[in-house]
Amino acid sequence: MIHFVNLNQAQVDWHIQPSNRFFEEAPVSHEDIFDSVSGFSAYLFKQVESKQYPEIVSLAFWFRHAHLKQVLGESKSDISQKNVNRVFHIAPANVDTVFMYSLLLSVLCGNKNIVRISQRSGDVTKFLVAHLSQYMRSPKGAALVSLISVIEYDAQHQHVTEQLSHWCGLRVVWGGDSAIASVSKIAPKTPQICFPDRYSVAVLQLDNESNVASIANAFLADLLPFTQQACSSPKALYWLNTSNINQEKFWQQIELSLASATHQFGISHKVEQHLLLQRLISSFGIALVDGSGNKLATFARPMNIGPIARCKVKTLTPNVLANHSGYGLVIEKEIESVDEIDCSSKLQTISYRTLNEWHSPRGEFKRAVPMGKALEFAPVWDGVDLLQSFSQ
Repeated sequence: MIHFVNLNQAQVDWHIQPSNRFFEEAPVSHEDIFDSVSGFSAYLFKQVESKQYPEIVSLAFWFRHAHLKQVLGESKSDISQKNVNRVFHIAPANVDTVFMYSLLLSVLCGNKNIVRISQRSGDVTKFLVAHLSQYMRSPKGAALVSLISVIEYDAQHQHVTEQLSHWCGLRVVWGGDSAIASVSKIAPKTPQICFPDRYSVAVLQLDNESNVASIANAFLADLLPFTQQACSSPKALYWLNTSNINQEKFWQQIELSLASATHQFGISHKVEQHLLLQRLISSFGIALVDGSGNKLATFARPMNIGPIARCKVKTLTPNVLANHSGYGLVIEKEIESVDEIDCSSKLQTISYRTLNEWHSPRGEFKRAVPMGKALEFAPVWDGVDLLQSFSQ
């Protein structure tokens, strides 16, 4: 077992310090853990500030008592009969809630967990960690004290990552391809599951009878959280056999809905939208579509829709989407069949709203979900069964 006194305290910041109980090998009862995890959901719902962040509301909703019963009932893993394991989670900087899903699922499996949060973490991560720490001091959260610690340190302090990697029996790494490659070189024999860079798209088909207001709200539910930087956030919108008139109705409704929507987009994101489009054009020679027809643009401006922006293209490749960094830029493309979608191993989620039954395109992707559900977490993520991984 690692001795935490060996860590240079000037280089690390413990947001949730390991307690004496953290070093005990005696397992906590599964019933107590379940009650504490579902209790944290109820605790988050009671915080007035939670309502400012839709992603926190979604997290709390996912871990409520009834849904956890359903998730565990559907799982093939027996999480109540296992030896205590140790899991080291490395959280991403750009998606503030995703680490909490994997952490709490690991906790439900009875594991001891250390989470390293990024120094670039946003307000949502800080909110969650602060309130988790406070909750763990309550009688309801006491069962989590021996199972959770949270640390923050500069990624350049690789010796800290190495010590924590030697302590754990499983390392969970969320982040970009380069970050994962760097971590993988540290204590390389450590068992590891990774969640690297992915991108996602949406497919939409409208007719004159479509409920545009409902559909627009579903699309924004997928787009707005995490400033479009989550792997499941749609970077592109494929228009399936939809007239230009109905496309315009959709964007008009989007603009109306944005007026009352909660989001984190600001002026800096408008600048990033323009810069991103120029980078994609210069790197990949995107053929843009505008009112005068198809052309290769040397300098293009996306069309502003409130805090977000859009542009329509003639061609759209996986390389373009893999290099799309979010910021609220939606790339549009018209298609006559879903098989025109150029799939790839990096395509995670296809969110869809079509007039008829959904038929998946040919090619590789991780999952397809109804529009509005793209950011909903699942215990099998990117093809990895987390409950199974945490209960082995």
